[in-house]
Amino acid sequence: MVESYQTFSELVLAQRAHLASSKSKVQVDSKTLTVADVVAVSHYLSKVVVAEDAVQAINECSNIVKNKLSQGEIIYGVNTGFGGSADQRCNDVDMLQQRLFTLLMAGITSTEGSDRGVSNVSRTTCMPEAWVRASMLVRLNSLAAGASGVRTEITDRLSEMLNSDIVPLVPIRGSISASGDLGPLSYIGGVLQGKKYVSAFVGPKGQRELLRADIALSKAKLPPLSVQAKEGLAIVNGTAVSAGVAALAAYECTNLAALTQVLTAMTVEALCGTDESFDPFISQVRPHPGQIDSARNLFRFLSGSRITNSNEYLKEKTLRQDRYSVRTASQWIGPILEDFQLAYAQISIELNSVTDNPLIDKKTGKILHGGNFQAKAITSAVEKLRSGLQSLGRILFSQCTELINPHTNRGLPPNLVADDPATSFLFKGTDIMVAALTSELGFLANPVGSHVQTAEMGNQGINSLALISARYTLKAVDTFSQLAAAHLVTICQAIDLRVRSKSRDPTDLHPNAGPFLGMAGKKVYEFVREELKVPLITESLLSGDLEDGSGGVSPSVGQYNTVVYEAIRSGKLNDVVVDCVQAAQGGDAKIRSSL
Repeated sequence: MVESYQTFSELVLAQRAHLASSKSKVQVDSKTLTVADVVAVSHYLSKVVVAEDAVQAINECSNIVKNKLSQGEIIYGVNTGFGGSADQRCNDVDMLQQRLFTLLMAGITSTEGSDRGVSNVSRTTCMPEAWVRASMLVRLNSLAAGASGVRTEITDRLSEMLNSDIVPLVPIRGSISASGDLGPLSYIGGVLQGKKYVSAFVGPKGQRELLRADIALSKAKLPPLSVQAKEGLAIVNGTAVSAGVAALAAYECTNLAALTQVLTAMTVEALCGTDESFDPFISQVRPHPGQIDSARNLFRFLSGSRITNSNEYLKEKTLRQDRYSVRTASQWIGPILEDFQLAYAQISIELNSVTDNPLIDKKTGKILHGGNFQAKAITSAVEKLRSGLQSLGRILFSQCTELINPHTNRGLPPNLVADDPATSFLFKGTDIMVAALTSELGFLANPVGSHVQTAEMGNQGINSLALISARYTLKAVDTFSQLAAAHLVTICQAIDLRVRSKSRDPTDLHPNAGPFLGMAGKKVYEFVREELKVPLITESLLSGDLEDGSGGVSPSVGQYNTVVYEAIRSGKLNDVVVDCVQAAQGGDAKIRSSL
């Protein structure tokens, strides 16, 4: 059953809990696969095991195909041609399945730059291994439903490949995601059989090598495997690649939306803003679920802050209310959280769906020809995610530039310099860089699904382009992560300068701002300063006058941005952020219901 969550924050907490429980083993039963399971198998190499009841269903379905063929029934892709050539008939059903793989392998597979990264899409023609593992898991889960007509030998082989970390070399381009992800899945199917015209990565981490498929299987003591009637089509005709890559994107976007809320709360503090904007009454009279959830988080993130403004005792000629980038944050972020929840649900359903054609109904024995391979649900999901990242990036951009600009930062130095503003301009480069990143996010937010071309003799007149859209969503994830990293370094600089201006000791040039901050800001600030060792940035620090006297290479603002970026991409910072969400929610979230 696909789980449902009352709030986005519940989803954030449940995702972390699911990932923790999935890191040792993931059960494949065609019903309960989660986004976190996909991440666990893709990135943490969790082992997979097919449930016993799924094995029984697979066997029953396979027998139906054999019986129908013996009765002379015409079944698409089993004893007919493929696609627009389905009017052709073929009695050699096993040979026909082999021809399916050779016709589909048209992709370019240069191996230069291929690695395990989740978003290395610009320098390679091949999918990162994490994407391929995700695809294999989702295809296995779909076949485990017992509606595709494969033998258990096929599902066993997919499990063995995942558990042995045999990862096919798969081209990143060439799928229009209807009829499924034919091209990419054909390479997985080729390795599954041990074909000599495809390759796979094998070996322990740090010692991976690319071998011909038959050799890769032999090293794992796995014999070659021949596909039989319907099995080739069942392997390649599905949305597994689109759904797998989309699941990785959904995981990242969920975490980044949580991070955005923490960064917003810290921006309020750096600007001496007010928590009044997030008072529960404001959301009570405009009760959109996402706004309520976001406002509650922001209000509680700021609890205990000593540098926010109560708005009760304002000085003359000061703003009575905060600017839009913080005052309307819950109204801006809230709808995006709702979109992300819907996208997450769409992807979760697809992970547990049977998406090939034709399908076998075990109860009636009927073979049904349909179109579950049309991955439009995934296109719909990832385009919401990508558009949402653009909006989240836009609010962070406004916050960041307002902190750097002396006309909007409420008394902080121009360019957030800790030295003479006449000779130091430290964060001007950041101001320019975040503009570039925000513009790139805007470009990436454009829809992919509107660029459909007719394909395959006109048979595929409409197609989802889901995999292309999912790829660009992960590109947006990386771009957004760079923007968030630069913003966090900027926030910490602004907070230090703010606290230094309030310090009773004018000689204390590097005060610990942690005690001045609210619940969330304190956790994240101390993580950046203590765990990541990103300090208050000064000209002397960057010019080579290192305080530790080590004689090391002088850092740059960009290097500190990189340190934070790497903490975001590795998940280290996310652990701190989710702790903040859990504290704001008062403990573990409860799952509302199961669909």
